[in-house]
Amino acid sequence: MAVSKTLIAGVFLLSAAAAGAQPIDADPNWRPQPEPMPQQPYYAEGGGPSWNSGLQGYAGLRGSLALNNNTVTTYAPTSPPTAIRASYATGGGGSVYLGTRLPLNLRVELEGLYRWQPLSMTTVGGVPVGGSGNTKTAAGMVNLLWDIPMPADAYLQPFVGMGVGAAYSETSAFGGGNTYLSGNRWDLAYSFMGGVAMPLSDTTRVTAMYRWMQVRDAKHKCAATGTVQSACLKNNVNSLAVDLGLEMDL
Repeated sequence: MAVSKTLIAGVFLLSAAAAGAQPIDADPNWRPQPEPMPQQPYYAEGGGPSWNSGLQGYAGLRGSLALNNNTVTTYAPTSPPTAIRASYATGGGGSVYLGTRLPLNLRVELEGLYRWQPLSMTTVGGVPVGGSGNTKTAAGMVNLLWDIPMPADAYLQPFVGMGVGAAYSETSAFGGGNTYLSGNRWDLAYSFMGGVAMPLSDTTRVTAMYRWMQVRDAKHKCAATGTVQSACLKNNVNSLAVDLGLEMDL
């Protein structure tokens, strides 16, 4: 009799526990919901607005507007020497380049560029002599650029940089039977630049920059009517340009 009472009491206890675990009005379609994932802290990425693809290499094209007032001053081989000054008008050009990103917001580029500018004026001893001519420059450059740190949501990425390389310059100024100025040779060149990049997508950008470039110790030949051209001066040739470009990640 005591065993039967114990069994009956156990059945009642189990039934009460089951009733407490499952409410009578519980939704039959209820399923346990997963715990939400913890939110990760947000870290702003450096390097500007459009460098978020994770790719390191890029390529691009630039078109150049070569500005006027670039001048070359040399001297005719006469006694006493007669000053010849050639000024060049606004011209154009372009470049193609391959680059890669480095730590510390640095980038390095290999660039091939070309510029052409027509002659605007030639003066001999301060007197305009008319004539025609042009200057052409082709160069291979290695550029080192630095992207100035900006907030992650900034829309423009400013940068500064410099480059060094070898430039082949061909310069001519002639008229009235005189070859006032000529030169064609390879020389050391270097440049300084600054500009901004604006993203078009996660992998493409447009760029705008100002560049000053100097060809060092360019040799020129010159002559007056009836004389043979000979070396007359070795000087530096400066040029200024505004470059607009389009680049994309590789």
